[in-house]
Amino acid sequence: MRFSGRYFLYTTLFGILGLVGVGIGVWIVATGLTFGSGSMNGIPIPSATTQAYLGLVPMVLGVIVWRLGKGWALYTTLTEATSEELSDQYDTEHVKSDIVAVLDDRLSDMQQDLQSVNRELRSVKKEDGFEFGEE
Repeated sequence: MRFSGRYFLYTTLFGILGLVGVGIGVWIVATGLTFGSGSMNGIPIPSATTQAYLGLVPMVLGVIVWRLGKGWALYTTLTEATSEELSDQYDTEHVKSDIVAVLDDRLSDMQQDLQSVNRELRSVKKEDGFEFGEE
């Protein structure tokens, strides 16, 4: 729920910033329009001055801010949520301790096997009088 709230907050903020950019662009276009002498059915026809096209820049930037912000918000919240979930499920310290415990058990078994082989060799040596290294 926490990550859903963050995603909503981020997308809302970037949406508002994008909307402000589009609003500024519309205002620039609207103030750059002047009503010329021509009319159609009694309604004046707006004619653009040379500065009206500059309103497209903040409009496009507003849309870009909104889209990039939305993508960033998704990436950030999804990455954080995934890493937190994985860290809860796959604790590396727990995995390390499990591996060390298994290795300790195997080493202990090997040590017991070596001790039993050593005892058997000693008993064979005592019974037969067999010496290693003699010819």
